[in-house]
Amino acid sequence: MDFYKGVDISSLLEREENGLKLYTEDGEECEALELCRLNGVNSIRLRIWNEPQLIEEAGGYCDLEHTVVFARRIKAKGLHFLLDFHYSDFWADPGNQTKPAAWEQLGKEELVRAVYDYTRAVLERLKEEQCLPDMVQIGNEIRSGMLFPDGEVPNYEQLAKLVNAGIRAVRDVDAAVRVMIHLDQGGRYYYLKEWFDAMLDAGMEQFDVIGLSYYPFWHGTFTDLKNSMEALVERYGKPIVLVEAAHPWRRSEGGFITEEQEKIAGFPAGIAEQSTVMRLLMNITASIKDQMGIGVYYWEPIVLPTKGHGGWGSNMGMLDLSGRPLPAFREFLFDRTKLRQKDFAKIYDPEPVTVEQGAHLEMPETIDALGYDGYKYPQQVVWEPFLTEKCGVFRVKGHIAQLEEDIYAEIEVVQTLPQKINLMKNTDFSSDYENWMIVKRPDRLRMNIDRSENCLEVDSQQNFFFAITQEVRITQKGRYGLSVMYRGTNTTGVDVKLYGEQIVGEEIVRKEKNIYPTDDNWVKYDIVEIELNKGTFIAGLEIKAPPVMGKIKEFSLYKMN
Repeated sequence: MDFYKGVDISSLLEREENGLKLYTEDGEECEALELCRLNGVNSIRLRIWNEPQLIEEAGGYCDLEHTVVFARRIKAKGLHFLLDFHYSDFWADPGNQTKPAAWEQLGKEELVRAVYDYTRAVLERLKEEQCLPDMVQIGNEIRSGMLFPDGEVPNYEQLAKLVNAGIRAVRDVDAAVRVMIHLDQGGRYYYLKEWFDAMLDAGMEQFDVIGLSYYPFWHGTFTDLKNSMEALVERYGKPIVLVEAAHPWRRSEGGFITEEQEKIAGFPAGIAEQSTVMRLLMNITASIKDQMGIGVYYWEPIVLPTKGHGGWGSNMGMLDLSGRPLPAFREFLFDRTKLRQKDFAKIYDPEPVTVEQGAHLEMPETIDALGYDGYKYPQQVVWEPFLTEKCGVFRVKGHIAQLEEDIYAEIEVVQTLPQKINLMKNTDFSSDYENWMIVKRPDRLRMNIDRSENCLEVDSQQNFFFAITQEVRITQKGRYGLSVMYRGTNTTGVDVKLYGEQIVGEEIVRKEKNIYPTDDNWVKYDIVEIELNKGTFIAGLEIKAPPVMGKIKEFSLYKMN
């Protein structure tokens, strides 16, 4: 198969049993796999859990018996079949790699044997049913390891033994089945290189395909993705599949997706934007040199949304409220002959500017445009004349002649820029950790003060908790603002919060703000209108996450006018 155009629809059997009905664009009722096939899908990805009947939330789905039923349907349609072993009774991802209950008491070597025996037994059953997968994942997003704590990074030697057991089981059942190793952080080459180098040094056996998760609101820019994929091909010589991706068709009140995440993703939530992101991912992957980008899979597109603004399932799917496919579904009709070589997916908006009245305003000479190949190309801009004589908010028009496009910059002219007195100390870490209280788990979590950026950098190879706080004496009752600059990586299970606490009476009053990190640039996060009494106030930031990097600088607590 030249290019995998896949969907992970592991939840389909459960949704069908709950009454899911699907329709074509013309309104005719249509079976799910037929709807996929009609829209260009040629591969189906299924996850398998060991004993999901032990987990109430799992409902018993995604076990071997359900997988056999589903796999028969896939093969009957003539579709390619990718099987994703989680090696857990429920979800496995960078923050959760929980052993199956049946394996909890096994020793290290017994656990290796269990991986082999289970993988082989599943595949032999599927082979007997004439629905053997064409490709198999050994674990799901295993950058932080699997089967914790035995296979948790940085214990690469044990992790390699576990992965090798799965690889050998696949080879022993049918050597023609391709083996995939799947990690998150598709746009973070430095994480991926570190992992693959360590695992190959630890003796990981040969595999066939690198699988990546790439969600644009978590895993870097589209350019990061392109560079990462090219570098992986150059270093390891393996074809690459984007095996998980998604973009929302509407904004959610439940966290997927907020305005902050939209900015990180580079595209807002929207029906047209979902199509554009899919088009981008297809083109970026297919444009990898020597045709080594071999496929894109969308995660759970067949979800009937609820009215209003639900969470992930309602907003990341590719169905409208009536069960008809959204336009993005048609992007699976892509093939290499449709590769866009010169077109642009978007023009980046200039950042808003605040300037003092009468001051000289410098407008950017170029603005980046994102090509469908994933690279940014600077475009010359000619701006209309603008003088900062009057206060107010203005839109200044610019023209990009090469693309025949107009763009607009938002300019706020103020009488004087506000002066704020920062009540926090040592916010540039020039005196190391003086004035700061730090909590970190595990102890080997890495901390470094970067003098070039006057920031504190935190990094870990395994799941971790980190908090940095400072006590501030409040001498005037009133309204205050708290802010911090943060830059860092993101993935499934990352929880970063800016917060402030003060004891009022017998209660602790806490104000907090969720931070959705990006390492594309520094972002300022604010909590405003905090009502504080005289006394002690604790300002801080905490991170609870799988292996990621975070940078912190420019904490500020100031009294508002």
